[in-house]
Amino acid sequence: MPTTPRTPWATLLHASWRSAFDARSVADLPDELVGGLLSLPGVAATFAVGVAATDAAVAARWADRDGTAFVPATLAAELAARAAEWYPDRADGSAEATLVEVEPAELATRSPELAARLTALGVAALLVAPYRPVAGPCGLVALATVAAHPVPPDTVTALRQARDIMIAIDRQVTEQRALADRSLADAILAEASLRMGSSLEIEETLRAVVRMTVPGLADGAAVHIARGGQMELVAVAHLDARRERSLGEHLRAGRWAGAPVVQRADRSGWEDSPLPAGLPPDANLDTATISVLRARGRDVGLLTLFHRHGSARMPTHAFLRNLAGRAALAIDNAALYAQQRADVMSLQQHLLPAALPEVPGLEMATAYRVADHSLDVGGDFYGLVHEPEHTLTALMGDVCGRGAPAAALTGLARHTLETILAEGHSPERAFDILNTKMLRTGVSRFLTLTAVTLDLAAGGPEGVPIRVLSGGHPAPLILRRGGEVEQPDCSGLLVGVRPELGLKPYDGVLRPGDLILLYTDGLTEARDADGRFFEDELPATLAGLRDLPAAELAETLAAGADRYRVGDDAAVLAIRHRGAAS
Repeated sequence: MPTTPRTPWATLLHASWRSAFDARSVADLPDELVGGLLSLPGVAATFAVGVAATDAAVAARWADRDGTAFVPATLAAELAARAAEWYPDRADGSAEATLVEVEPAELATRSPELAARLTALGVAALLVAPYRPVAGPCGLVALATVAAHPVPPDTVTALRQARDIMIAIDRQVTEQRALADRSLADAILAEASLRMGSSLEIEETLRAVVRMTVPGLADGAAVHIARGGQMELVAVAHLDARRERSLGEHLRAGRWAGAPVVQRADRSGWEDSPLPAGLPPDANLDTATISVLRARGRDVGLLTLFHRHGSARMPTHAFLRNLAGRAALAIDNAALYAQQRADVMSLQQHLLPAALPEVPGLEMATAYRVADHSLDVGGDFYGLVHEPEHTLTALMGDVCGRGAPAAALTGLARHTLETILAEGHSPERAFDILNTKMLRTGVSRFLTLTAVTLDLAAGGPEGVPIRVLSGGHPAPLILRRGGEVEQPDCSGLLVGVRPELGLKPYDGVLRPGDLILLYTDGLTEARDADGRFFEDELPATLAGLRDLPAAELAETLAAGADRYRVGDDAAVLAIRHRGAAS
């Protein structure tokens, strides 16, 4: 039966080159490359093998009289193994110009499947053009002829041209993979920086960063943070979710090669040092790269990336140093913030009463919230002055601004007021003295102030008389035992602004079962998800909490009643008359 004329190799050469520059993986071997060589005189079969060094993938395409196709995996692996043997190991680089002639008999024992294919085609000689890729094992392009030596010069030239195309494909694939890896690394660095720069919840952030690296850049990852002189594991990830827990257990128990690194005081020699992972087999991780996280001359943590044998996920040292530097700075900033935050909280507590007095018949509770992420002391304060069997005066104030000046005025105001009241003076007198003192000393800040005085001596079964004063401060709320909420009609000017405060007091009665609530504007200015202020809902919310103990009621309000975000300092003081409700 007549055969269909094949397109000449010279015509297909251009198409093969065009396909080479469109290749994105070793699987993109062009049909023209192997099929076109069959047009050469005496060629019975051709094949090409490419190996991607980054993931050890093998692609082998075969062409003979039955057509062109990829070969089975076993033959592809066999051909890839032979490629390294046929490549002459020469340091001068001349191997690229060398072609290797192989007798079919040589293949019988070493490549039985290949030998069987060639024998079936009546092949007399095999001409191989091996090449060395940019990285990784060798590749090759070969043709089998039915004629013995010598191979025609045009056939030799065509084979070398085909090898040049294979080399171009290898370089194209390598460059595309490197570009993709760089893009992925840049994306991970950008996202990691965004997360680490926008949150001070460092453990949660590091867990997210670890999960970004797996599987993009590693098969496993872990982060340790320096705490109490030791490195503590805070985040771990594994490509196989089923192995993640066991990986964490191995790391905590020290069952890995990095255990000495965690225990050492001086870890400088370990940065970016690849080493065997030393993990038990069930972790399925073979190597580890440990980067020491340093900030301001201190080791603040460790970042470890794990890889399986032959893994394509191998980040560069430059990427590791970049990520480690950003993680170290984030950890150090979070630790510094936590320490400063603790210092602020401690100072704030020293500006408030250490304990509430115990007054028969009254239940009292306070709650205090410091502004979110604030590193300055606020000006909200409260105080209680108890003259046993005579009076109890509750104070609530708010100094304008934050920081050391506000803290100084807070201490001055509370202690001045408490001293004057303890000497037996009225709240009105205390307000006036504090106002005069602030004006005389030229204090640049002002404050708002409210006071509630309970006349314990005049109390009886019907309740305790109360007087409420306000110097520019939100008036307290009175929660009656039946659920009604009242706001006393009292007013006055800001303290520390004008000589006269213009105080207008409110006189009333706190009956058994009633509760009076003092608070600062940090509570009323809290907002919900729709932007509504807590001030509008505070009376109704307070009424809904009337059955709670005073302590729980105060804490619930200071926390925004599970609906409002309290973003500024907020102080709450609740006093309940515990007499039996009739």
